Amino acid sequence: MRRTPLLALAALLLAACQAPSPDLGPPPNVLLLVVDCLRADRLSVNGYERATTPHIDALAAESVRFTRAISQASWTRPSLPTILTGLYPSEHGLHNFDESEDEVKSVRLGEEVTTLAEALKGAGYRTALIGEQFQLSPRFGLNQGFDFYKHRASDAANIHRNFFRWLDGETGDDTAPGSRFFAYLHYLEIHWPYCPPPSTRGTFDAGGSDVRWCHDWRRLRSDILEGRIELDDGDRQALAARYDEELLALDARLGELFATLRVRGLWDDTLIVLTSDHGEEFYEHGSIGHGQSLYAELIDVPLVFKPPARWPYEKGRAVDVLVELRSVTPTVLEAAGAPPAGGGAPSLVSWIAGRPPSAPPAAYVVAETPDQVVVRSDTFKLIARRDGSAFELFDLAADPGETLDLTRERRRELQRLRAALESWREGLEPVAAAASEELDPETREGLEALGYLDG
Repeated sequence: MRRTPLLALAALLLAACQAPSPDLGPPPNVLLLVVDCLRADRLSVNGYERATTPHIDALAAESVRFTRAISQASWTRPSLPTILTGLYPSEHGLHNFDESEDEVKSVRLGEEVTTLAEALKGAGYRTALIGEQFQLSPRFGLNQGFDFYKHRASDAANIHRNFFRWLDGETGDDTAPGSRFFAYLHYLEIHWPYCPPPSTRGTFDAGGSDVRWCHDWRRLRSDILEGRIELDDGDRQALAARYDEELLALDARLGELFATLRVRGLWDDTLIVLTSDHGEEFYEHGSIGHGQSLYAELIDVPLVFKPPARWPYEKGRAVDVLVELRSVTPTVLEAAGAPPAGGGAPSLVSWIAGRPPSAPPAAYVVAETPDQVVVRSDTFKLIARRDGSAFELFDLAADPGETLDLTRERRRELQRLRAALESWREGLEPVAAAASEELDPETREGLEALGYLDG
């Protein structure tokens, strides 16, 4: 892959510091769990004051987790292709939809891109995607390489039911039960609207709000975003509490999944990856939901790897280095003994297996929206308009909430991150996305319901 001198030098330095690849034994099963909208700071294992994730915490106790993992986008459309290809959004091309008054069009992932599923299928894996998310519609091309594909599987209970039916060969695909598998499960429970089930509703009730969160929630969302309804402090606390209660309910379902994997004898031989496509905002920077900006609450995500029992690793270790979600693909492929595919992101296997290189996986990490790009180092973060018209610079050590813009005060840091951003731009290698085509009514309606289209 072509790289500019700055990035090429960084790559050589990192390569020189790489530890020898550990002996990992035979390829494991791989289970990728993506929880839509899950903020890293909402996990109790990450220090959140509420006990929202007891079963994810238990998973983390047997895992290695990266505490500074950054999604490459703040909404689902560009983020999921990055997770499944290792490419930046500016490389795979799945950014926005093309909306007009009468129709909505979308490009699809280029067929020349090798997805994680295609690479694992080529290495002898059975492959399946089961989840609930209209952004995973096959018309967007993310079904490349999957033997079984079900993107409308409803809630977690049904996702898990379909997953185990697939494992048992009951879903009609031609692959043989019992062989190595790669399964990607996608959960939508904590996406707007925040309507927790009776089992957890009221657990974290902050009180003081009369908003009917689940009544005509499409209009409620637009009324809030467009300023027709203003939320006071009590409303905002209640909003976050509903989200936390949904997370607690989903966590219980994940606990059931983990228990079943143990009963079936699959736990010890399976690499489990748990992450999110992006976070969620609760008025930290004046809005709700996601996709509108690149602040920490929207791009800081959990990244947990539970290795097979035979791997040499320290259980419960928290790794405090910057990593990008696009490292999921090369990490899984190295774990599976499969050739690398696409992108230039580093594998994290050496970090997970207890033989970390002397240099971090990345000196800078990058995330994007159609209008903005962010580049951050260990201590500073730059948010830039794509046209260069505006910048925000934050000292993350002194200001983790990203509230004080230092573009005037810290000119040296501003220039250093602008140079890194320009180097990143020059090093991109975009692939051609397939031609736009009009969305079918069901997909368009589903995306409108989730707030991804204007409607």
